[in-house]
Amino acid sequence: MEIHIWKERWAAALREQHQVLFDAKAKSLKPEFVEYINCPVCDSPRSSFLFEKDWFRYVQCRNCSMVYMNPRMNLAATHSFYNSNANAIYNEAKFKEVPGEIHIDDQINHGNMEMLDQYRNHQKGVFLEIGSAKGALLSKAREMGYEIYGLELNQVNCEYARRKLGDTILNMDLSEARFEAGKFDVVYMRDVIEHIANPNSFLHEVSRITKPGGLIFLETHNIESWINRFARERHVVIFGFEHPNHWSPKTLGLALSQNGYVVQKTMYASLDCTLADMLDYMVTPSFTAVFPQPVGRVKRLVAKRLLAMYRRFRVVSLFDRKYLPRLANYFRKGSVMKVIARKSD
Repeated sequence: MEIHIWKERWAAALREQHQVLFDAKAKSLKPEFVEYINCPVCDSPRSSFLFEKDWFRYVQCRNCSMVYMNPRMNLAATHSFYNSNANAIYNEAKFKEVPGEIHIDDQINHGNMEMLDQYRNHQKGVFLEIGSAKGALLSKAREMGYEIYGLELNQVNCEYARRKLGDTILNMDLSEARFEAGKFDVVYMRDVIEHIANPNSFLHEVSRITKPGGLIFLETHNIESWINRFARERHVVIFGFEHPNHWSPKTLGLALSQNGYVVQKTMYASLDCTLADMLDYMVTPSFTAVFPQPVGRVKRLVAKRLLAMYRRFRVVSLFDRKYLPRLANYFRKGSVMKVIARKSD
């Protein structure tokens, strides 16, 4: 019942924000909230239309293949959403703590820290997390011997982390922080870079505050993954209010190289890259959809038949759950990519 009530509140708040920002007659962003751009990675004006979701349009750069929203919400619209009731409701679920359980985000972050530490040869130093939430990862970094800093825009989460970790957790964005050049040995961000409207200026600033030879760690969804190619606009990560940019290994590597980084390793993880997930996306709207697309009778029937077959043959479902995600990762088509890059000396 609690989940059901949360979903109703979330859907209502999302529709409310959509009405604030969009012109219903034109089915487009209102003039005071709209911004047209070139490719955010290579600045090319040439692009091809990919798909639309909730009146947000997504295109692909013909030069570098970057997938981005155009037109997109401007700064005023973005601030409106991040300070809206919809964002507050989302954070209730995103950061909910269950006594006796380790949040899945914390599990993933801790695994990332162990992997990152190997690339540091277990040397410590000054560590910055951008989007530090309630500070769980920074607590782990401190335990491992790092001097920690965090940037968190959500005031409630920031205050929680400051009480636990101290006043090096700041409630501001990177441009406001004005850290000195070469301050950090490691800069970490997970599920952040897809939110950044202007990634080149952002990564330029990250590079400025990173020591020569220092590392940056980024984790984000892979728009070239099998599941994203299949689900397209139906996928949960296609969310115009928060995700203006959608990265692939190629485009993220290009953006990093333009800002003084050399990619050391790209790894993949696939939490939703199975046949069952693909069938589910065929018929079940994601919770990020304002206007869920209707599912045709034939499509629904086909999906139901395939799901019945899937459940009937256990060997198929076993292969699907155990091996298909591994195959996706092997062929660089995993749903999530983790990139470690080193700043040039």
